[in-house]
Amino acid sequence: MKQKLDIVNVEKRQQRVVDVEEALTLTGFGKYNFGLLLVCSWTLQAMGMDLFGTSFVVAAAVCDLELTMQQRALLTAMPLVGVVAGAQLWGYISDTKGRRLTLVLSMSVGFIFAALSSFAPDWRTMAVLKLISSTFTSASNSGVYTLLGESCSARARGRSMLLCNCSLMCSQAAVAVFAYPILPLEFSYRIDFLNIYYHPWRLLALVMAIPCAATACLLQLFYESPKFLATHGKYEEALNVLKNIYACNTGKSGEDFPVTKLLEEKEKTSIVQGSFLKSLWHQTVPLFQAPLLKNTIKLFYLVAIIYMTGSGFILWLPYIMNNLFSALGTGGGDGMNLCSIIRYSTEDQYVTNGNETMITDVCDDTIQDTTLLSAMTYGALASSSNLVLSLTCGSRKRTAMMAILATSASAAVLLNLVAVPIAGGIFFFFFILCALSMGILSVYFVELYPTSLRGMVSCLSVMLGRSSAFIGVNAIGYLISANCELTFYMWSLLLLSAITVTWFLPRDPVEDK
Repeated sequence: MKQKLDIVNVEKRQQRVVDVEEALTLTGFGKYNFGLLLVCSWTLQAMGMDLFGTSFVVAAAVCDLELTMQQRALLTAMPLVGVVAGAQLWGYISDTKGRRLTLVLSMSVGFIFAALSSFAPDWRTMAVLKLISSTFTSASNSGVYTLLGESCSARARGRSMLLCNCSLMCSQAAVAVFAYPILPLEFSYRIDFLNIYYHPWRLLALVMAIPCAATACLLQLFYESPKFLATHGKYEEALNVLKNIYACNTGKSGEDFPVTKLLEEKEKTSIVQGSFLKSLWHQTVPLFQAPLLKNTIKLFYLVAIIYMTGSGFILWLPYIMNNLFSALGTGGGDGMNLCSIIRYSTEDQYVTNGNETMITDVCDDTIQDTTLLSAMTYGALASSSNLVLSLTCGSRKRTAMMAILATSASAAVLLNLVAVPIAGGIFFFFFILCALSMGILSVYFVELYPTSLRGMVSCLSVMLGRSSAFIGVNAIGYLISANCELTFYMWSLLLLSAITVTWFLPRDPVEDK
């Protein structure tokens, strides 16, 4: 009797046919998913180091490359231009050729050009090399989230993607950790054929490129997204991937996987005949047509505000923190808010020599310890906050985003009202923590769009976000010098408008119960 029941159970198992989503649930969440989460996190961090680490390298190379303020600003902004330049192309490649292939290719080539930038003989060459490297590494914006999201069950998807975002939040802190022991070194090696001296800032640029190569190698240990394979009609390959994930997670044989066939996907990717541009057009247009248009408008508005605030102001973090600690170090700043501190610290510095007073104009490329420690502190705060968010709010994305934006808007007001210097610095940290919402937005882009368009919409969102950040960085510099207090009040209103838009996003399942 028992033998007959075993035969019946085997037959039922052999006849089980499910869709990819249910099959992913059956694979469980184990070693494979944890490994992929770690590697995807490191890939995002490698991209973040390539993008945001440039500001540290440029600051240390001011004298060596004889940079003017305009050249320094342009060189620092080059990675943002690279992201915008490559976003749509990488979205197309990710959606048509595969998530894993996109990441391996982009991070490998990105490493080569990022490493070459450490040998640049002048700022123009370095700008071109950083533009190319960031154009490639920016592919992580679409590939990482989609590969990770499509390789785990719907239940674990939101939490996994939010955890992955932790690494991006602390990428600037990671650069500061490397810069702390490297930049104080004193060495100078002549490279005759390049006509350069190899200084510590060049070593830092090289070290920051290494994670790109490391993650490109590690990604080859993992599989392509089974959802991507199924959507492209490769059901046998998708099933084999699912079996391997199941075997890795459970320790059992892949043959024990209780699925023998995958249901045909309702959503299929159609191959557009014709030129590349025509194919790219057909990959983009559906995002701006019904029924996706409303979600696209709402999410893209949020992307613009959040990136303009989080990514825009974070590039001013070293400048603002240096001013704060400089004022405190000289015994000033009592009874001042953060904007008063900035005005106090940026007044013309005079040196008295006998009866004469003169302005000194000496090239100084020293990055103060307080600047690096501030970046580390912010990275620790942002990543730990993101960790708490991912563990507690995975199924309450909408509520969590409104809470983050409300906190940021409140901090923007308080740093004007509270006339305590240290408090102003703390409120500024909470103000730029609106960047935590970037991880939540990435979850929405995976959940609200079909598989065939996820890579494209993710990359377009990042292209918009980095463009907004580029505009924000330049606007912030002008506005802070013109009317600092008004700048933060204006930004609080922008964040309040973002809260309103968030309210109209699709409700989370938990909220509907």
